[in-house]
Amino acid sequence: MPLAATLSRAARNFAVAVARRAGVGAIHPQWPLRAEICERCPLRVAVGKISYCGQPAYRKPLRDEAEEGCGCPTRDKARDPDQHCPITPSHRPANHEDACDCKWCTLCNAPHAR
Repeated sequence: MPLAATLSRAARNFAVAVARRAGVGAIHPQWPLRAEICERCPLRVAVGKISYCGQPAYRKPLRDEAEEGCGCPTRDKARDPDQHCPITPSHRPANHEDACDCKWCTLCNAPHAR
């Protein structure tokens, strides 16, 4: 993804997260489970008291998301119903078209997750 598109997406995600914290916007009903999945993920990076999906976007704006994570704060990303994990449960690049096979969609929709 080009740098301008990456920075634009990061700015959008930040604005949506701030609005969501203020009580505006939808929150995914299974966000605690999604956040828990992130906390156990090998891509997770802790910076201070914040967990990120890989290195934070401001540290590494250009990346292969399936290899290095997306750079988003995991709790904010987990709350956003429009977001998906960049990898599958087998740590391959996720396919977000048609039936999404990302970690969140696969594990949160499993019978044991309900």
